[in-house]
Amino acid sequence: MNKHLLVTISEDSSAQRALRFVCAFFKQKEDIRLTLFNTAPQPPAVWGEEASFERLRENEATAEAIIASGKRAMASAREVFVAGGFSPAQVDDKIVARNFSRIDDIIKEGESGLYDAVVFGRRALLKLENFLDKSASEEMLEAKFAFPLWLCRDVDYHRNGVLLCVDDSEAFRRMADHVGFILQGETAHAVTLLRVVKKSESTTNPEGLFTDAISNLEDNGFPTRLIRTRLVVSDDVPGAILREAEEGRHAAVAVGRTGMRKGPLARLFATSVTLALFRKLSGAALWVSR
Repeated sequence: MNKHLLVTISEDSSAQRALRFVCAFFKQKEDIRLTLFNTAPQPPAVWGEEASFERLRENEATAEAIIASGKRAMASAREVFVAGGFSPAQVDDKIVARNFSRIDDIIKEGESGLYDAVVFGRRALLKLENFLDKSASEEMLEAKFAFPLWLCRDVDYHRNGVLLCVDDSEAFRRMADHVGFILQGETAHAVTLLRVVKKSESTTNPEGLFTDAISNLEDNGFPTRLIRTRLVVSDDVPGAILREAEEGRHAAVAVGRTGMRKGPLARLFATSVTLALFRKLSGAALWVSR
């Protein structure tokens, strides 16, 4: 079964970090389908009293420049993927006129296209932060982000494996299913199941904490021999995850977001743990599932 990723594209050079992460992460590229997505901003509107040949021609030239910029970004991204081992036939282009904000358009495309994940690079993450600084209801964000996000800020392309953070939520189960699906056939990657428990919590049956996660990965065909478990006792949950990610040199940290809190970024990632990872994780991509 094809794994279909929506990859956000811009002309900013730092955006290629996300592209290179995808190239480096997938060792078996045959079953991957990529859609490069760029939203072209609309040129300024020309009102009736402003209309003139010069003004309309200027507006037309602006629109042409915007489209040309998007095409250059697409061509550059395609080159990265082909150089990274993907066939040109696996890479589709999609440029659309911006209807809302860039983030809103990405969200709409991510849902309507039924992609397995939406990949954000550094510039898109900055746009995401700006977007979330605006007033938006928790319900809207909860409804809109119905797909896994891959957030690639400062990634190290030489890392392997996924650190899957275990809890008792449905969001975690969805993420475990996502990890299992994405890693089908990817035997170069191991999955480390990490459960962080606070000192006040009981751990009388530590093996039982990982049972559901192991079953979920195995149900997706992921080899049992590549599943590892780590139980860490710490009151600093995000700190423990960050340390494990760095010491284990994991390529990705995968979490499910649960519960709703106040604050612009927290409205998206929903927990202080995921919010801290969003702000501090370096070297690994952050995979987030609702």
